Amino acid sequence: MNHNELNFKIIAPINNNPESIFNQKILKPFDDISIEFIAKLSKKILENSNLRKFPELISMAFWIRKSNLLKIKKTYESSRKNKIWIGRGITFHIAPSNVDTIFIYSWFLSLLVGNINIIRMSQRRNEQLNVLIGMISEISNLKEFQDIKKRFLIITYEHDDNVTLYFSKKCDVRVIWGGDKTINKIRSIGIKPSAIELSFSDKFSMAAFNADKIISNKNNNKLCEDFFNDAFWFDQLACSSPKLICWIGNDDKIDIAKKIFWNEVESIHEKKNIDFHATRAIDKMVASYSLAIDTDDVLIYKNPLIQRIEIKSQELINRELHCGAGLFYEISLKSLDTINEIIIEKDQTLGIFGFNEEEIREFLFKKLPKGIHRIVKIGKMMDFSNIWDGHDLLREFSREVSIDL
Repeated sequence: MNHNELNFKIIAPINNNPESIFNQKILKPFDDISIEFIAKLSKKILENSNLRKFPELISMAFWIRKSNLLKIKKTYESSRKNKIWIGRGITFHIAPSNVDTIFIYSWFLSLLVGNINIIRMSQRRNEQLNVLIGMISEISNLKEFQDIKKRFLIITYEHDDNVTLYFSKKCDVRVIWGGDKTINKIRSIGIKPSAIELSFSDKFSMAAFNADKIISNKNNNKLCEDFFNDAFWFDQLACSSPKLICWIGNDDKIDIAKKIFWNEVESIHEKKNIDFHATRAIDKMVASYSLAIDTDDVLIYKNPLIQRIEIKSQELINRELHCGAGLFYEISLKSLDTINEIIIEKDQTLGIFGFNEEEIREFLFKKLPKGIHRIVKIGKMMDFSNIWDGHDLLREFSREVSIDL
């Protein structure tokens, strides 16, 4: 199959030829040129004051700054020890449409271990994505980064099995970010027998608050600001956005903690002056009323900006019905251990406030929950890591060469 016969658009670098990219050799893991290229993008974003209106872009740029890249390199080398790990070859990343910057993390981790990368982006584009692509194109055109430019391609196309098949048959790693239906569809399209596949499907995340600690906390404004960022950066649509709030404690303390917490969050929301679309309010209303139709055992707190649904039992948590846009399920629990009754395989991130690491470790080893891949403090739920959904991406993007003489 010739790429000229296929209907896809090259976004960056504009004059790259897919066939020439396929013929490139991999780079050394954490090659200086890879680190400098990524760090250059970070610096360019952080120095542009006009981009501060895109907090998720700033967060991404902060994560890819040079000091953090060197920290990741140190961890990689510490894990590797005297083993030989090198890139697998060509990685084909199929990015989701609901989280604009996720392809950067996936691509750069693959680049850091030396791989050539093809990134398929959604055709849905916004201002921050256009700015980001423009910066990537500008940096890759610099003379010192020509070896990087020859080793990546960002493309876009409508759902087209022939295009997906073409790139899938060329890759050594296929990475799929998307909904369950998208993943199952793409999985039906073959890859070469030696290739591996990583898929990151629909996930659901929650937060747990110790009611006593909310009441005694002297800086709930900071806590609520952090929670707001976790929830609203991607309109609560990211897999790690908190959608269920678990209140831990006795009922009286929980009632007090809720009032303190939600009053502060609603105040922050009003000050942020976020664009509010009527269609999103309708989505929340439909989700809320659908739950109310199914059972009488829910209590709905109506608010056009933040809508809360108090659920009396875990059986009523409808993960598929959740629409984002400031909709929160709430449930009251007596202890941290009882969260285990709620957790299912689909659950990804648990944001925590008011519990220490020893309590968390004890809970995990005692209950061995089927779901939950990340437990972080509130304010860190949206932070990316090379350990994602139980996969060490740096390790997955590498292959090990064994030597036994």
